[in-house]
Amino acid sequence: MNLKELIRSVRRIQFKSQSLTHQKRLGEVSSSFKGFGINFSEVREYQFGDETRFIDWNVTARYNRPHVKVFEEEKEQVNMLMIDVSKSMDFESDQKSKKQTLIELFATISFSCAFNKDRVGAIFFSNKVERYFEPKGGVKNIWMIAMELMEWKSTASHSELMAPLSFLRSLKLKKYRLFLMSDFHFENPEKQLDSLVKTKRKNRTYVLNVRGYLENGLPLRGFYQLINSETGIKTWHNGFSNKVRNRLAKQTESVKSYWKKECRKSNMQYMELTSQDDVFKKLNGLI
Repeated sequence: MNLKELIRSVRRIQFKSQSLTHQKRLGEVSSSFKGFGINFSEVREYQFGDETRFIDWNVTARYNRPHVKVFEEEKEQVNMLMIDVSKSMDFESDQKSKKQTLIELFATISFSCAFNKDRVGAIFFSNKVERYFEPKGGVKNIWMIAMELMEWKSTASHSELMAPLSFLRSLKLKKYRLFLMSDFHFENPEKQLDSLVKTKRKNRTYVLNVRGYLENGLPLRGFYQLINSETGIKTWHNGFSNKVRNRLAKQTESVKSYWKKECRKSNMQYMELTSQDDVFKKLNGLI
């Protein structure tokens, strides 16, 4: 898919998100894209009708008159999207690359946030932070990040989470929602998970595993040369052998099962997407 087609795809997602937002029919997507609740604003004198549970007893004792705490709704929240831009994300199957799925995923989440007056920031990562975009509001910000992602040329040989997540923690954001997008071809997954759990804390975290259709198993019987897009290593596999097909399928399923199980254990939302999925529809079942 060329740049013009990608732009058209993102524009369709923008119009679809905007239309659904205005009709207040975003369903689960819309319901999660709200503020975190109420924040403390100020203390003022008690007025008839105020709830006694909000009385600030320290201030009341100081002035010898009842005072109450005033809260206001926090209508804007920060959404951080961490996007894997390593070479493996260029994997293409069925005429659609994992990168295109990433772009559609980014657009669906980001436009939904923007139309709900939330701020969106992004981190492009490999084994390090490749690019950081400060959280900002507005559709213009979404398009700027989307164009950078569309034109991004992958050069990093592999990806990992420790350094990028350490960078995110160093930003000292008070509270945010984290969306992690990758194919999870990580070495030492235990270390990656530990870093993610450390970063999560009280923030809502969504783990989005993006896979190429052919990565889930050999679709047809035959001899296959598989190329590791991150290392460049080429290996031949006998697709006529049920033993080989089952081994490759089990390897893939083992990785997915690990992340799915551990994410649920750590109270993180997990979803798998392939290049054949309708990203916009599928997100309604997650968020």
